[in-house]
Amino acid sequence: MASMKTGAIISILGALISLTPVIYFLTLPLDSPTRGILSQQIMGLPLMLYFTLAGAVVTATGLFIFMKAARAPPEIAYPSTLPIRSMPRARATPSTAVLAPPDELVTEIEREIEKIVQLEEPEAEVAPAPEEAAEERPTIEVQVVNRGQDMVCPHCGELNPLKSTRCVKCKKPLYEVGEGEPRCPVCDAPLRLSQRISEDLFTCGLCFSELRIPIELRKEIGLE
Repeated sequence: MASMKTGAIISILGALISLTPVIYFLTLPLDSPTRGILSQQIMGLPLMLYFTLAGAVVTATGLFIFMKAARAPPEIAYPSTLPIRSMPRARATPSTAVLAPPDELVTEIEREIEKIVQLEEPEAEVAPAPEEAAEERPTIEVQVVNRGQDMVCPHCGELNPLKSTRCVKCKKPLYEVGEGEPRCPVCDAPLRLSQRISEDLFTCGLCFSELRIPIELRKEIGLE
């Protein structure tokens, strides 16, 4: 708004500068010396025309300022401080007191829980009565008459230390033995591999130890 007023004032001043010399020149008598001064030629133009041109320039400047201010968006004056509206306070509600359950109710709940647990527990399985231990068979000893020094591999004939299970050369098992099967007391080879050399004298099939095998054991392993 201030720029528009300034532009209007400048335009009015420019118009006065342009029109005043012309009006003044027209009102002067023909023999007035002032009229002669205004009519004086400067660079081919009368002095009065220079006043008119200067006033026109000032008027144009004022109009430019006025139009620029008129096209500018209006300024919005914001208040320096905004009013702060106080929010209404929430009304305090009295807290609800938590009432503890009576002792009788707690006791009843515990009883119900115990009943449920008892129903869910599986019944203990009755362990079967242990079977009577089988009568232990009397130990039948095999008498070593002549002890061998090595075990001979039945596959490649290589000599192996006593108690060996695989051949040190061909890596094949020296024998196969079943669970609880009677063995040679010298090399642990099965007694069923023994060879008879007399009535009750046998030689081990791997270590060639001479063994005296009782008849009960011979019948059990199939040597009779």
